[in-house]
Amino acid sequence: MKQIVETFRISQDMLFSALEGHDSDAIFQASQKLGQAAAQLGTIDADDIDQSLQPMISEADELMQASIYRLRFLRDHSSTRLQLLAGFRENQANTYSGSARSR
Repeated sequence: MKQIVETFRISQDMLFSALEGHDSDAIFQASQKLGQAAAQLGTIDADDIDQSLQPMISEADELMQASIYRLRFLRDHSSTRLQLLAGFRENQANTYSGSARSR
């Protein structure tokens, strides 16, 4: 059981590092490994968890929350960048759109 929790924790570290590095391939690879580790973790019955693993599980939960916030930030940042590249800024003409060329 401890090995499963440690594998999950290590997988989270890999994902968080990939997120910090903005490396899409590393994020994809780490996400797959985290998914596998989460599936293994899901096989453990909550009543069977050893209380000595509680600090490690709490730390894993904190890392998961940090990863979620980081993913949300990256999603919003990417969305904003795409909108800016597409010319969707408020009060700005779409200079590369078909309607702008016909003027």
